[in-house]
Amino acid sequence: MYHIVFCILLVLATYEFFSKPTKRIGGILFFILLCMATLRYGQGSDYFNYIYLFNNSADTFEAALRTKDFSYVTREIGFSAISYVWLKIFRWSPETLTAVFSAVSFIFIWLFIKKYSAKPVVSLFFFYCTFYLIYPFSGIRQGVCLSIFVYYLIPLLYNKKYGKYYLLSLLLFTIHFSSIILFIIPMVNLVKKYKPHQVFLVSIILMAVGLVMYQYLFSFFTTLDMIGSRVESYTAKNSLDILSLLLRIVIFVPIMLTYKLYKRDSIGDLFLKIYILGFFLYLLFMASSLISSRINVFMRYFEVILLVDFMAFFFKKNYHKIAIYGYVFIIMAVLYVKNIDSFVVQGPYYDQINFYNYPYVSVFNKKKIFETRYIPPYYQQYVIYD
Repeated sequence: MYHIVFCILLVLATYEFFSKPTKRIGGILFFILLCMATLRYGQGSDYFNYIYLFNNSADTFEAALRTKDFSYVTREIGFSAISYVWLKIFRWSPETLTAVFSAVSFIFIWLFIKKYSAKPVVSLFFFYCTFYLIYPFSGIRQGVCLSIFVYYLIPLLYNKKYGKYYLLSLLLFTIHFSSIILFIIPMVNLVKKYKPHQVFLVSIILMAVGLVMYQYLFSFFTTLDMIGSRVESYTAKNSLDILSLLLRIVIFVPIMLTYKLYKRDSIGDLFLKIYILGFFLYLLFMASSLISSRINVFMRYFEVILLVDFMAFFFKKNYHKIAIYGYVFIIMAVLYVKNIDSFVVQGPYYDQINFYNYPYVSVFNKKKIFETRYIPPYYQQYVIYD
């Protein structure tokens, strides 16, 4: 199923790139991907973990209301309140809440793509290869925060409506603590002039800092009470993912060339400055693949717009466009394979499951998930088998 969708997106993205965008095709593809995300069952590394989190958060929030002691609430207060209302007041299932989180995450990213991308289907293909199986499928809380940021908060930031921007950022922070990064992103508006060679020089310096001093940087964050425990868990096993670093570099370099396409202080320039900030943070924390991805992904979503602009407008001759399209396709194919291989391992799925036969499981054939992946015993009480 996933591979069929990949091929369909590739063919239609290729058609769009070398011709004109077609709104109807984009809408149909969006609907298919939305159905896949919302109707899935047991898919995504954190699926059953979220079923547990919804139940546990609802229970602790209920206990906090009953005892008037909110020390019971150990997770984000907004997320806990949503879980309580959904499960305890409306008495709806955690599976439907998972579907809602996934739907909101994907709907807003599609609206963002429609609004800003010159080639929406191409951007959708990039999103599918890079982020679709991670955030609408697995990291659904952060996925919601990400999509709301790029669709709602970016116009506020561009128009310098900082009051509304920070208020919404605070609300997102109550859903996922990684949204704390939203409070420093407005600093990009202070940057009026910059040159690509300056960006590359700072990148090299930060890469050196990230390689040599990451233990000290992580120690600093663990002193922050609110996120200290999470940072500690993220850095318990520090690991430098060389393949991820290389992939980020080979994407970052062509995106930096869009510097010549955008007028300074335009919306495209804002996207580029935010993306550069994200790359800087990635290099600084790259020794831990988990913490670096959590911190910079808010800025990385702009890849699906910036990369399309680079491909569509930087080259005029067709043979140049064919060459760069092939270059980017190879990168996307590697990311797609890498993501699915990671999901198979993280599931964990049984030995007979691999990249080639990675299954799509929906609410209509949910029993299949128990035949393909291992579900830890402490999640079993929250699993619906029928």
